[in-house]
Amino acid sequence: MGQSSNLFELLQSGAAPKNLRMLVARGLAPLPPHQSLQLLVFLLSDTNPEIAADATRTLSSWDQEELAVQLNSDQCPESVLKHFAVPGTPGPLLQAIVTNPAATPEIIEILASFVPAGLLEIIADNRVRILQHPSILESIRRNPGITPQLRRIAQEIETEFFAGKKTEYAVAKPDEPVEQAEHSIVEELLALESDVPLDDFSLEGLPVDEQERQAELTKRLTTLSVRQKIKQALFGNREVRSILVRDTNKEVARSVLRSPKLTANEVESIAAMRSVSEDILRDIGSSREWIASYAVVHNLVRNPKTPPAISQRLIFRLQTRDLIMLARDRSVSDAVRHNANRTLNQRSATRSTR
Repeated sequence: MGQSSNLFELLQSGAAPKNLRMLVARGLAPLPPHQSLQLLVFLLSDTNPEIAADATRTLSSWDQEELAVQLNSDQCPESVLKHFAVPGTPGPLLQAIVTNPAATPEIIEILASFVPAGLLEIIADNRVRILQHPSILESIRRNPGITPQLRRIAQEIETEFFAGKKTEYAVAKPDEPVEQAEHSIVEELLALESDVPLDDFSLEGLPVDEQERQAELTKRLTTLSVRQKIKQALFGNREVRSILVRDTNKEVARSVLRSPKLTANEVESIAAMRSVSEDILRDIGSSREWIASYAVVHNLVRNPKTPPAISQRLIFRLQTRDLIMLARDRSVSDAVRHNANRTLNQRSATRSTR
């Protein structure tokens, strides 16, 4: 690591001798793939035409599957992503960049202007990023391959944005999955925390039978006001949270994710629920803390309600045995099965080159 880092610094400084630059440009330097790729992109603009030409030839000889793996890595440098974020780049490589969380809004804006409709849909699905960087929306509209459906989606986003509904999708930070803007009730109750009384809702007299108990508990919860539901979502028990996370009111449902009582096991269960909204699954998939759990990642990818941008970004995290099962699972979408097969092929190609 230290040797290759020093090599890169030497090349960047312009002090590297020609023979060393030539060695790297021809792919003969003993470097790991991700560092070799970064250096090759750097040498494309070398002042020596021979070295630049060698770097171009070496880069063009790279296996596309291996390139896709590198371009989807959250450690991939911006310079490499920018180099491939151009028209003419093969679709699988563009998809790897689009679904890479390390891709900057500026790179996504460039891609949105020319990628095919399937990738454009993934870009449009990330409302948070679009609302934070409206120029992406303009690029989507300029895309010559935009479909009528995507044009309608773009119009809906613009209407919501300029109508003042920005907070419906906004999140404060990537690892804080629940929006904070305009949630004064939630903030007020969280500030009180243990001092919040729960005596306005009773769990007494519930049936013993599980199904009947759920039905009766759901019935009682429907009688509560939004404020009371939020209070229960934050400080009620696990049974109450499992119902309120499916509430039609987004603020109520998302309050469950803010609960100080929420456990890791609950998050795993919620990630597998098909009855929760896409917003809940998007919030879980956007939390660094929660997707550190393999079980959460696995459940999100298998859940057909998970937004495509989330599932496609996380599918690379799955172990090979789970990818094989996923590729055969008819209960998931065609896109997920296709990506599972693609990832398996990439891994197979990577192993064969070692």
